[in-house]
Amino acid sequence: MLRRAARRKDTTSQAKRQDSEDAEEHTEGPKKVLRTFQDKKTWKAARKAKEESALEELVLGIQRREEEPIDRLEDAEEQSEEGSDDDVDSLGVTDTREAAWVDDDDDSRTRVEKTSDIPSWAQTSRGRKREHQSDDDSDEELLQHTGDLLAESSALPRGNINIKRCSDVNKTYPHQGPVRRVEFHPSAQVCLTAAQDVLGLFQIDGRNNPKIQTLHLEKFPIRTARFSTCGREVVLASATRWFFVYDMIAGKVIKIPKIRGVDDTSLPRFEVSPDGKFLLFLGKNGFMHLLSAKTKECVSSLKMNSDVSAATFSRDSRHLYSVGDAGEVYVWDVGTRDCIHKFVDDGCTHATSIALSHNSKYLATGSQSGVVNIYDAQHAAASSYPKPLKALLNLTTPVTQTCFNHSGEVMAMCSSEVFKAARLVHLPTLSVFSNFPEADSTVKRVQCLDFSPHSGYLAMGNNQGRALLYRIKHYKDF
Repeated sequence: MLRRAARRKDTTSQAKRQDSEDAEEHTEGPKKVLRTFQDKKTWKAARKAKEESALEELVLGIQRREEEPIDRLEDAEEQSEEGSDDDVDSLGVTDTREAAWVDDDDDSRTRVEKTSDIPSWAQTSRGRKREHQSDDDSDEELLQHTGDLLAESSALPRGNINIKRCSDVNKTYPHQGPVRRVEFHPSAQVCLTAAQDVLGLFQIDGRNNPKIQTLHLEKFPIRTARFSTCGREVVLASATRWFFVYDMIAGKVIKIPKIRGVDDTSLPRFEVSPDGKFLLFLGKNGFMHLLSAKTKECVSSLKMNSDVSAATFSRDSRHLYSVGDAGEVYVWDVGTRDCIHKFVDDGCTHATSIALSHNSKYLATGSQSGVVNIYDAQHAAASSYPKPLKALLNLTTPVTQTCFNHSGEVMAMCSSEVFKAARLVHLPTLSVFSNFPEADSTVKRVQCLDFSPHSGYLAMGNNQGRALLYRIKHYKDF
């Protein structure tokens, strides 16, 4: 009987153990089940469609809105000093995918990180809650989207400029190397930054400036990045014979291989014509290659008698201005591709930058010695030896960039070789604002700069991966 009882006990224990194991398998089984390849593919496709829809709403939404009331943003006046800003939480989980390329033989890969949720900038103005503000605060607000000024601003005063430091453009995604390019989108409230092999797109609100997406181009250190005039593409160039175009609406990166008819092996610099028809790549030995912005094919090549350092289009895209290492300014007719005028840049032996104001009133040239000459553009176009309206001596190292704001009242200039070598110029009086840059050690060496479409903001990229952002309070529009 004892043996029978023992056998029954063993049988009962085995049955209990079996039941327990079955229960565990039933409980833990679903946790170990992974998505099938098809599930992952479907999930990623749906996520990609959602992200691209959000970006399309941002880029095109402003043009689609009709007579909607204009929303206003709170100004960054309440923002604490940059050093005490709290970290901004991530907007969502990022995704990694391969880019689409033109030539299948190229083994380069592009990694695109995008946010998973539709952020506030992708909502229409009717879908956002409007905040009521007092009349006393109205002069501190900034319009949410670009457009005509509601009321014409009074003249910009000289002396001190009313400017406020905001959170960095790339506060949510600092770069690891010098910022080579900052540029505001022509119609949306977005700014791009480019450093090393990374392109960043950020929504500008002056406070958190959340990251929209980043684009990684392996083994392609970006030297120049610009929005297309229509705002749907970003063109990126490096010290190579090929370049890339990022179609923001389609979510594709397209490689443009060697430009047919162009022998240059390095094309790191280019300009975009304001009418959206051309890209101008600066080559070696004085060559400038004019490409169709639509087909990306070379339509003509222009040649100076010296190496070309910089070039800029007139606002109507009918004329092109270029400078080089011989101290001369060339004026070209874009339609006929002819050089129609040439004049000597006063006191300059090696020019490094050139810019034309939006109203075509002022022409600014920067030199290797740091001198910036400001000319009356109309007078310079009629003389071979024009005298500048003003020779600015505030910079003492090679001028990296000069840039005008939309109204032709302010010019920014910088040199990347020394600390805090950036200045703002009051053009009506041709005098430098005395309170910029402020006593801030984070300015470092300024590599590039840009004004927002209606001068509400100024962005400056430095050598430590930061894109500094400033609010110019005189201008109420973005």
